[in-house]
Amino acid sequence: MPRNSLRQASLESMQDEIESLLKTLEDLKHDASEESQKSVKAIRSSAERALRHSRSLLGEAYEEVKTRTRQTGIATRDYAQEHPWTTAGVAVGALGLLAAYLMCRRN
Repeated sequence: MPRNSLRQASLESMQDEIESLLKTLEDLKHDASEESQKSVKAIRSSAERALRHSRSLLGEAYEEVKTRTRQTGIATRDYAQEHPWTTAGVAVGALGLLAAYLMCRRN
């Protein structure tokens, strides 16, 4: 459960950040229609900063997901090597459930 809550918090954080970025961009769009050429440059730099910040957050989240996925794959491989019969039993059981589902669905 801690992984799910961490993942959910991370997703909520990214969603809040994206909403904030959209709000900032909407404000910038509104301001751009009223401001002079100087202000447009300031607005553009502000938008670029917000975009860089969002890209940074998304990059960090991607790296975290990539690292966790790699760790999970390694742990799964290690478990399968240490317990081959258990792994085979789980695989056969999963295939049996899939076959039963498909048969029931067909009828």
